[in-house]
Amino acid sequence: MSATQSIQCFPKMGRKASETTVEVLTVYAKTHQDPLKRHTLASRSEPTLLYQGTSTTIYRLGCYTVGLLCFSWSLHATFQMFFYPPSFMNRFMKSLYYGLCGLVVGMAALFLMRPYRIIQSVQALPVTSLKGTSTLHLKLESAPLFPGIKPRTVSVPAGSVTLSDRLYANKSGGVPLHVQELRSKRAEKIMKLKRGNLMSLPIRQLSFHLWNGFQMLKEAFRSSPFIYLRAKGYQGTWKLDQGSGWALDEGRAFDRVVKDNAT
Repeated sequence: MSATQSIQCFPKMGRKASETTVEVLTVYAKTHQDPLKRHTLASRSEPTLLYQGTSTTIYRLGCYTVGLLCFSWSLHATFQMFFYPPSFMNRFMKSLYYGLCGLVVGMAALFLMRPYRIIQSVQALPVTSLKGTSTLHLKLESAPLFPGIKPRTVSVPAGSVTLSDRLYANKSGGVPLHVQELRSKRAEKIMKLKRGNLMSLPIRQLSFHLWNGFQMLKEAFRSSPFIYLRAKGYQGTWKLDQGSGWALDEGRAFDRVVKDNAT
């Protein structure tokens, strides 16, 4: 049935014909447009590129440089303290110094692991089962850790993939979901702070400021340009660059495929 045939209907009693025509055209547009959802991508005969990341060479080089510097400093400081300890340092001060060196080693490991599992491209692959039904898989290709190393490729069912945030909201300059949730929780904390008796007000204020400081500390370490991706049945977390990567339909297609998990 064509578009012109689908709008040939009679208006309901008490309604104008123009109102009914607009309503039918709206329904037709919603039901006949290509929404790039999971079932639509699964019915295609060829893979569909959903995401393409940019080069991560500079990012990896920076992470490896900082990580190696931290590790080298910690190793040198530990060697100097163990074999040539200053005379004014007691056992307690040495323990604190060794603890600081261990903390720097942890920072080095964190920087060295940051480039791990950065997604270079995501493709929607239609897979036909033995029963003839088509399902959608996502082919995740990670950027190589070092030049000359073959990138890792994993194919996972689309229904097993979850994202830590929406891709379109971040690429279009919108407010990320974690920021919206943090604002909502902060407003609830402020409302609870104003309630209650006067005797417990200092305790509530202390609790609120401790919580707020902890959240701000988390946001300081969260200042990375990545959205985290997980797949059921696969260990580890993949990273999706939300700032410089290209995404089909500005990320709406990826969000719709992942959003189908909740429907």
